[in-house]
Amino acid sequence: MLGRFSALKRSDRLRAIGWLVLASGLVGAAAFWVKARTVDPVLDDVTALGYTRSLRHGMGVMMGPFGLILTEWQESLMSPIGQALMIAVCAVLMAGYFFRVAWVLDAEEKEP
Repeated sequence: MLGRFSALKRSDRLRAIGWLVLASGLVGAAAFWVKARTVDPVLDDVTALGYTRSLRHGMGVMMGPFGLILTEWQESLMSPIGQALMIAVCAVLMAGYFFRVAWVLDAEEKEP
């Protein structure tokens, strides 16, 4: 398998690595999301009745509407689906880097 991989052109190897990074990132994001959904919720101050309402009111008083928007974004990104999406986006960006470099190498070969 390694001999077959090393026999490919450099751009083809980079594309193969890009596909591997993309697939492993998406599988990892899905596994993280499934694992996070099966965990029982923790009882702490954040899940206490009225805590989020009080937090939103205090943030609105101190920082205004933009503070409320940032707080909602933070809550969304810290949720299991938000973290899984961040993993998937990072995998897509990293794979895109490999695909772009392979595309540039192919374009350089075609130039006279």
